[in-house]
Amino acid sequence: MKRILAIIVTVAFVLGGSMESMSQDNKAVFQSLIRKYEESINAADTVLGAKIWSKTDGASFINPRSTEYGWKGVKNIYKMFADNFTERKLHGFDEKINVYGDVAWLTFEWVFDATLKFNKQKMQTKGRETQIWRKENNDWKLVHVHYSGLPQTGQGQGF
Repeated sequence: MKRILAIIVTVAFVLGGSMESMSQDNKAVFQSLIRKYEESINAADTVLGAKIWSKTDGASFINPRSTEYGWKGVKNIYKMFADNFTERKLHGFDEKINVYGDVAWLTFEWVFDATLKFNKQKMQTKGRETQIWRKENNDWKLVHVHYSGLPQTGQGQGF
């Protein structure tokens, strides 16, 4: 038991000691990356998206409609936005940013206002998102997005 406790304490110390403090510079860098991500979605722009996404096969995007892998799969998300909406406005807020060496994870809530292409109806959805970024050749690249709706806390909901 003492050995397990010692291992847990050691791992916690190593991990805690490696966690970078959230400097204003780090915060500004990741807020800028989130804005570029929003811009790429708002324009359904794969050229801009290609600048922020990792091109590794391990890149992934989980959403209520699909799970996409690799840059080729992630481009399907941009195509979905382009094919289904004439106007798109994604806005993230309340960002929480954690940097751990060459990896960072961000969480935030978002509002997405759009106009459907097929009937010109305006719509709004709200949700939350987790993003994982990794340094590749000294540049931060997006390697994973997972988004979902807002919490459902009513009786019998959210299970």
